[in-house]
Amino acid sequence: MRRSMSSWLVLAQDSIELFHILSSQSHSVIMELCQMMPSEAWRQYQLDPSSSSAAGRPELIKTMLDYFRSASARKCRNFLQSVCFSCENIPMLLESRLMSVAGYDNSEYKLVFVPDQSSAILSHFHFEVYFTSGLVREVQLENVWVSPRAANRSRDRPDQTPGSADRGEPDGDYGYLESRVTLETFLQGCMGKVTVLVGQTGSGKTLLTSCLGQQWASGLGPIPSSFVFVLLEFRQLNLLSHPLSLSELLFQYYLPPTGGEDAKRAIIDYLLTNPEQSCWVLDGYDEFHGKLSRQEGQRKPLHLEDPLPVADLISGLLNRQILPGSTVLVTCRVRDLIDLDGISDQVGQLLGWDQDEIKEYVDNFFGAKDVALREQAAQLLLSSRHLLAMSSIPALCNICCICLEHLLLQFPATLTQVYLTVLASFLSRAPNHGGDGNAVTTLTILSQYQSELCELSQLAWRGLEESKILFLKEEIPQEVLKFSLKIGLLSQVELRRQDGILANAYCFIHLTVQEFLAALRIMTSHDVNDAQLKKRFSLKTRWTTKSDQKTVFTDSLYLYVCGLASSECTPALVELAKVSGRAQSWVQKRQDLVLTLLKTMCNSNTLTGPKILQLCHSVQESQSHQLAKQVFGVRPKLELRNIWLLPNDIEALAFVVNSADHNDIGLDFGACSMELECLIVLARCQGIHNLSFHSRKYGDKFAEKLSSVLPKFTSLRKLEFSGASLTATGAASLASGLQECPHITDINVSDNNLRDEGISRIAEIFTKLQNLSNVALGRNSTTLNAVDCLIKTMSSCLNIQRVHAEGIKDLTRKKRPLFTLITHFRCVCTTDIDILTHFCHVLLINVQTLSCKAYLTFLFSLSSNCLGNKGLKKLLDFLPRLSKIQEINASKNDINMEGVVMLAAALCSYNTLTEIHIR
Repeated sequence: MRRSMSSWLVLAQDSIELFHILSSQSHSVIMELCQMMPSEAWRQYQLDPSSSSAAGRPELIKTMLDYFRSASARKCRNFLQSVCFSCENIPMLLESRLMSVAGYDNSEYKLVFVPDQSSAILSHFHFEVYFTSGLVREVQLENVWVSPRAANRSRDRPDQTPGSADRGEPDGDYGYLESRVTLETFLQGCMGKVTVLVGQTGSGKTLLTSCLGQQWASGLGPIPSSFVFVLLEFRQLNLLSHPLSLSELLFQYYLPPTGGEDAKRAIIDYLLTNPEQSCWVLDGYDEFHGKLSRQEGQRKPLHLEDPLPVADLISGLLNRQILPGSTVLVTCRVRDLIDLDGISDQVGQLLGWDQDEIKEYVDNFFGAKDVALREQAAQLLLSSRHLLAMSSIPALCNICCICLEHLLLQFPATLTQVYLTVLASFLSRAPNHGGDGNAVTTLTILSQYQSELCELSQLAWRGLEESKILFLKEEIPQEVLKFSLKIGLLSQVELRRQDGILANAYCFIHLTVQEFLAALRIMTSHDVNDAQLKKRFSLKTRWTTKSDQKTVFTDSLYLYVCGLASSECTPALVELAKVSGRAQSWVQKRQDLVLTLLKTMCNSNTLTGPKILQLCHSVQESQSHQLAKQVFGVRPKLELRNIWLLPNDIEALAFVVNSADHNDIGLDFGACSMELECLIVLARCQGIHNLSFHSRKYGDKFAEKLSSVLPKFTSLRKLEFSGASLTATGAASLASGLQECPHITDINVSDNNLRDEGISRIAEIFTKLQNLSNVALGRNSTTLNAVDCLIKTMSSCLNIQRVHAEGIKDLTRKKRPLFTLITHFRCVCTTDIDILTHFCHVLLINVQTLSCKAYLTFLFSLSSNCLGNKGLKKLLDFLPRLSKIQEINASKNDINMEGVVMLAAALCSYNTLTEIHIR
């Protein structure tokens, strides 16, 4: 169980920001705070708090902060509480952090176990409340959004892009985000189940578990207060190397109850007899060094006193071998979900912040201290795709705001450059930093702290090599540790060792910061050789298999390495490499190696869709248009299947597409979940020739947004919107956009939910598109009225060569409409009419109607009917009157060998007939 965040620690970490805030307060406020210090303290520091001298004010504030950092916990908490109540313009994040630790009085919350009616014993079990980043009191479960996902059942999805799915089959959704509910609503159904809450690193999973604990202790929230509530962290469990029982684990991380062994025994007995009255929250499976396993077949019960390895112990809890019927909540990242296949009963994914929530956070961060700065920061953040994508994650949104607060003059072009700016922003918070953060460049700041960055990058790289994100005090040079804590690049956490003793550990403020610093090490130090670089340089897929090696990191390292290989980053790398004695030529040689590796990947034609998308991101980071040209040089069409796409993904795609040498690029999206904003970004792709969307996820709203950007695709020739959920409303939207695309040649809206009105909406634009030659409208819910509409429209469209209208419902029951459709065409230029009336039971008894249009068609298809030999003979008898027919498709018509002989004779007798299909 986690311990309370120390008020001293918060004061130490935020002293720089507190100093700036206190410096802007009135003299009366400072005097009020100074009075909290005893007079002997002022004499010790030889200061007069009553002096109103402006020159002495900074020293006064610094002295006050130093005093309370070393004061008792009670005095420190009282001081922080007074700061919150007395000072103005404190950012919401800091105020919440201060109030949380100020309000924590070290009193132990008590849980009263309610035993069964036969017992009158009350057992007390103490636990400590942990406030993650001091934000627990700000969290409201009704304002946190979750997307329920289908729990995968033992599906091991290989890393390969599926081929085009059979149309009409349901999409392979794999639980991508299509709906959302509040976290409070989602957790209301978790009693007695194994629930998994997934989210990106920094999305607030740990914060929410702490919030659940606090609400439970207060008798609030979805977990009943009568339950036994247990919160365990996988990062703590990593420290346990020897087998132990669940009861040993329980009392190692919780304060033992008063009453000694008898009280412990009472708690264990209560858990055994009332497992459904307990809730186990297991936080951070993505940080666990071990791997959970699923028990197949008969599951042997395990006892709470059985000593087991930690991984087996937790697996037993999840597999219902221990405390069956208990409520279990596990948090992890999406890619770790595959380990829980067949175990989880329900899965929910934390949704990132939208633009309104990001704007609200930015406003609260900057507060009223500088309205102009706040507006400028919000405008810059919302206009930068990289900053905006980062800010959808709460932890990274905070980092972005710190970045914008100090360096608003620079606009990062890539994600790598964003992180360079982030480093400079944190470094500019150092007490001895010379000059205003807004007056110097990133390069200047980085060069000022070369040695510190060298040490930090070495620490980050070592952690990456050892799969370590937590570092003990003795593993970090003390000066670097002190410096990093002051500027906020490192955070302190408490760990309970295996012997039960608490120890301080430190981690980077976000995993991506550690990965970026490790990338800096790769590009600036000879400690990392070429072989190590090549080993780390591989594209990562978004699909996960059970055979994948488990890692705590986000797999962003290669992306930052690609970004650092760009010429824009060379000056910064050269400055940092000086510490290791590296020259500019060495840095450029390392950059060339990265670009060479990237070039090899660009020329590979075996990459799957997800890896090609990651390749686009890498090329965009490198800012190399030459490499971008090669991506589509070997693959003119890119298929993306079952991927959750974000706007920054499409922006990376646009960078590559717009660098291509040709304008015949195809993009095919199948069952990809994407925000509507993605379509706005997609419109930046100027060389798109063929654009396809296949999924039931794509409905009228999607079509409406697509229609608004279609005219911007100046090279577009083919549009497919098939296998979707289009109705007449969406068809009208698409038609309005398509009529602004004069060069379009192919339209495919087959296999939708179109009725007659929808078909007529599409048909209305045929005459306005002079280059239109192929139309597919089949497998929709249409009747003969749609046929009439097509007949009337097609009679004036001399340019259309092919119409696919298979699967029209009434045509599957009647034969005459088939001939009506054919005989009413007046399109002399129509050379191919492909009418496939699937399973329509047509018997071709009278085909004289065909003879009046002998010039009509070169190809005649009556496949998938019930002609039989008799019907086929009728057709062949009238073949001489159809002098221009070159090809007949009579497949799937119950034709036996006798019919084959008749067709062979016809093929020999008529010079114009060149092909016959009889599958």
